[in-house]
Amino acid sequence: MVGTGNRAGAGLAAAWLGLSLGLAVALTAPAAQADTGRKSGYGGARVVTVAADLGFSATDRQIVSNFFLRNSGYYSSLPPGLRRQLVTKGRLPPGIARKALPPGLSNALPPAPRGYQRMIVGPDVLLVETATGIILDIIRDVVR
Repeated sequence: MVGTGNRAGAGLAAAWLGLSLGLAVALTAPAAQADTGRKSGYGGARVVTVAADLGFSATDRQIVSNFFLRNSGYYSSLPPGLRRQLVTKGRLPPGIARKALPPGLSNALPPAPRGYQRMIVGPDVLLVETATGIILDIIRDVVR
């Protein structure tokens, strides 16, 4: 009888561990995924796919940095209070002065993801969601 209880306890512990791991994966998985809004053929459930890495890649950062090392005259000052509001996952403050990327830089970078645009705000280059104004990524202190 003692041996049976230990096996039952071990089986229960293994089941609990499996359930805990499955729950942990289920709870953390949506944070790294985006709902594409497409309907699947399975009872109308939405298909969830992993979103592409949005933001500036290391190559993008190098291209931007090299461009502004060779080209100046794009910098426009920004009040410190407004500058502090420029944070990743934050929104662009209304009425903030922004510039389009110069054509030479824009052509050197791969196209921005659909629904996003790159812009110059003060000394920074931002990747912003066009519809909402949410800042996805920032290259700080690069504009000269």
